[in-house]
Amino acid sequence: MRTANIEKTLTPKETFIYKDITGPYFNPKWHFHPEFQISFIVKGYGTRFIGDHVQNFNEGDLVLTGPNLPHLWRSDEAFFEKDSELTTRGLVIYFDHELLNESLLSKEEFYKINKLVENSYRGMEFYGETQKKVNKSLLKIANETGFKRIIKLFKIINLLANSEEYHLLSSPGYTNLFKGDDAEKMHLVYEYVMTHFKSQISLEEISELLNMTTTSFCRYFKPRANKTFTRFVNDIRIGHARKLLLEDNFNVSQICYECGFNTLSNFNRQFKAITNMSPIEYRKLFLDIKTSIS
Repeated sequence: MRTANIEKTLTPKETFIYKDITGPYFNPKWHFHPEFQISFIVKGYGTRFIGDHVQNFNEGDLVLTGPNLPHLWRSDEAFFEKDSELTTRGLVIYFDHELLNESLLSKEEFYKINKLVENSYRGMEFYGETQKKVNKSLLKIANETGFKRIIKLFKIINLLANSEEYHLLSSPGYTNLFKGDDAEKMHLVYEYVMTHFKSQISLEEISELLNMTTTSFCRYFKPRANKTFTRFVNDIRIGHARKLLLEDNFNVSQICYECGFNTLSNFNRQFKAITNMSPIEYRKLFLDIKTSIS
């Protein structure tokens, strides 16, 4: 049976590894692994999937994911174009879950670390000063060797554990139900939707892609994504709409059709259902924030 753990990270002799990864785009494979992962995006942008959470990411994105939490940073389509000169860079640490074992976490001194571990199973996005400090620490850790590297890692973990500048990502109670060849199947779904969300996507075509009936596909997809396929597609479309609204190059009607919606009323309804505000309110909020900062 094929394993859903499609990314090899640590060897039995390693406690953690640090990677400074550059390339034309980020790893487009949806995957998970038994290690904790700290990821900082130095360069690049696109859509991030953490468990059942979908969100745009940009430079400065800092996320902690716990063991076996499915994730994917998918670069925008522009990075995959034939003559693209765009590049990406990410700083990543994978560390062994045994480094923070239950016996250690039960100690009083590790109370905040234990809370960090609990939250990591939903995925955590950090911002503000925490984001800046971790970036500096990640750049420094590359020059350390031996036990000094472990000390640097624990300093980063302690920084995250004591931070209040974070958002939890996946839904409460999210559970990874993937087995066997699920990772490859879900990768096909994610890849297809990301390249076709601007046009209409039918259940028939996506079901056919996985050699399933529409009923079987719906029954298969919902418990694994923790949402219906329609909601999944809408999450991606609204995520793209949020990005376009912040760029301020299109009006709301143009953005509606650019994101794959057929009517403005449906776009407004879906946008409010996901963000709790209208597209116009969303744009005004962030333009006001941008003005106040400048």
